[in-house]
Amino acid sequence: MRLNIKKMLSKTLAGVLAGALVFSTGMTVTWANNHRDTTATMTFDEASGDYIDYTIGREKEDDTSGYIRGIWADDDRTFLAALVGANANGGTTYYENFELRTRRVYPGQEYYMINFVKESGYNYAAMKCESDFASQYTVHFAWSPDSI
Repeated sequence: MRLNIKKMLSKTLAGVLAGALVFSTGMTVTWANNHRDTTATMTFDEASGDYIDYTIGREKEDDTSGYIRGIWADDDRTFLAALVGANANGGTTYYENFELRTRRVYPGQEYYMINFVKESGYNYAAMKCESDFASQYTVHFAWSPDSI
C-alpha cells in the first residue's frame, strides 16, 4: 500500500478551502451607520473665557466608541475631548449627566472614544473640547459619533 502524498495534500487543501468558503459566506462586516468623519476647527483663549467649545450634534446610531483624530494645532498643542449627548442633528444643546471619558488629543493621532451617550438614552452626540493651555490657539480635527 503506497501513499500518494501529493494526492493527499491536494485533497486536504481542497477541503480546507471549501470549509473556508462555507464559513465566509455566513460572515458579514458590520459598519456603524454614522462613522464618517466630520472636521471641526476651534480656537481657545482661556484669558477671554473661551476654553470650552462643542461641535454640533450628530446622530449616534449605536453604542460603539466615538472617534477623534487630531489633524493640526497651533504649535502642535493638545486639547481635551469627550463625547457628550446632544439634542439633535446640528443641535447645540448638550448633555453631560453621565460618566464622561476624556482624552488628550495630539495632532496626527487618532483615538477611539469610550462613551455612554447611547446607553444614557441619547440619540445624538457632540464632541466637547477643552483648552489644554492658558494662551490662545487653534485646533483642527476630524470626529464621528460612532466607530467601525
